[in-house]
Amino acid sequence: MSRSLFIALLVASTTAGLSVPAAARPSLHRSPAKKSKHAPRPITARKGPARRGALPAIVGTTQPRAVADPSDPHEQRIHALRERLDGVLHDSPLRRTRVGIAVMTASDGDVLFAHNADQLFNPASNTKIFTTAAALSQLGPDYRYSTGLYAPPPDAEGVIHGDVDLRGSGDPSLAATDLADLAERVAAAGVTRIEGAVLANGRFRDPQDPDLSVGEQALILHRNTYAIHVRPTTPGHAPAVDIQPRFGGLFLVENGATTVGRGRTRLRVDAYRSGERVVIVVKGRINTRSETVVRQHLEGAPLAAATLRGALADVGVEVAGGVRVGGLPGATPLLAEHLSAPLSVICRVSNKDSNNFVAEAIFRTLGGERFGVPGTLAKGVRAVDELLGPLGFERGSYVLENGSGLTHANRFRPAGLARVLRHLYFDLSVAPEFLSSLAVGGIDGTIRGRFYGDAVGLVRAKTGTLSGVSALSGYVGDDGEVLIFSILVDGIRHRVLAGVRQAQVRMVQAMLAYLRADRPRPTRPDVVQPVAPEATPDEEEGETPIDDGDVGGQ
Repeated sequence: MSRSLFIALLVASTTAGLSVPAAARPSLHRSPAKKSKHAPRPITARKGPARRGALPAIVGTTQPRAVADPSDPHEQRIHALRERLDGVLHDSPLRRTRVGIAVMTASDGDVLFAHNADQLFNPASNTKIFTTAAALSQLGPDYRYSTGLYAPPPDAEGVIHGDVDLRGSGDPSLAATDLADLAERVAAAGVTRIEGAVLANGRFRDPQDPDLSVGEQALILHRNTYAIHVRPTTPGHAPAVDIQPRFGGLFLVENGATTVGRGRTRLRVDAYRSGERVVIVVKGRINTRSETVVRQHLEGAPLAAATLRGALADVGVEVAGGVRVGGLPGATPLLAEHLSAPLSVICRVSNKDSNNFVAEAIFRTLGGERFGVPGTLAKGVRAVDELLGPLGFERGSYVLENGSGLTHANRFRPAGLARVLRHLYFDLSVAPEFLSSLAVGGIDGTIRGRFYGDAVGLVRAKTGTLSGVSALSGYVGDDGEVLIFSILVDGIRHRVLAGVRQAQVRMVQAMLAYLRADRPRPTRPDVVQPVAPEATPDEEEGETPIDDGDVGGQ
């Protein structure tokens, strides 16, 4: 590959803006990508020996290549890499755990190192690799969620005589600002008053029968959570209670707490539904030197409807009625629509931040789009099967139960993970977006604190943490040469989790040293840097997980 081509592809991967003919994409809605403030360095989608669907089946050999000529400098580099990886593997704390490792070259799939690579491990949040890869491949990077307001046409005075119906499509990124955008579109359509109420039922409309509502979580707002902030004022007075985000008068606060100058903070915060309102009850005392934040969950439909009603008032559209559960007939015209950011951007939240809620929403969306709404976990599994089958994964060779990895049931092989990553590396229809969705070492996401110095920007990877499990899989590259790796560890005791993460970092540093071994560089000892515990073993690095009945954390 010419250096100019490599640089062009690097820029494309960094900005997630590699041009692909529009006819190859399933959506016409596109938005320009933004360049990162800290541009990650050379790991990029590359032209390879084959395109998607033509790569060799991933069930090929997983045994490390044999040494053909021990005197060959390249073979000596491989030998040195194996010695370093083997040293970390048999050192504390990994020697007391079960470890599976696969390391291969991106260019030709040459297996440089393997240990238990064909055994099944719990991938934890590395499961999100399969979820986002399947979604990007089958829905397209430009897929967008739609949130629309349906209503009878307004009269000549801009008055809608009746209710309006807020309908969603399962957008996990929907925020209050998006509903403000929707309200502005309503006002721009000439609407001045709505005589009825804002209706929402949070269910999907069946495309074959729009009058049939099915499933749940079609309307999600701020991931169906809100935060209650309790701040002290002056002793003897009630504390300040603030609810974020603001939901258009949905909440009523009953503040029976007191600010105190001495003593410990002892607060109780409860919430319950009362008709169309949510009542927040605050009792107890709060010290002047403390502050309390309580996060609560609520069904997304009333949150979204109440927020839209407030946003309509802000733009001068009066709503005579309140907020109710319900919907209008399926044939009701679309009045205004908000489209989400492209799927490629939403996948970054899933992968960089390891957000369980977003990953599960993508997984269900994928299943619903492929096999009909409502999307379910079972349909999501079938959709991922469609990606893995042509790549050589036989049914029964892996276990997949959800899309986030928030379960102790999922099982994959390190060799399979590595070869799927290689497949994605050469699939230029999704590679720039997929690579951009991964956390970048020393820069962002869940590995922003794991790689420093001259390794910054050279690692793109997905982490995973469950009780007893730590996973790290991705790419490491320098000046155009890239290695693909998967390091899955289980049998971890909580007190050694940080040490296991550090061992994974040392392995990736050994791979980077291999890539640089054929170029003269100033010699210096390896720098062992502390790894901040981004999450406890029972809770993944991302946000509050969606509850699918699984136990444990991510």
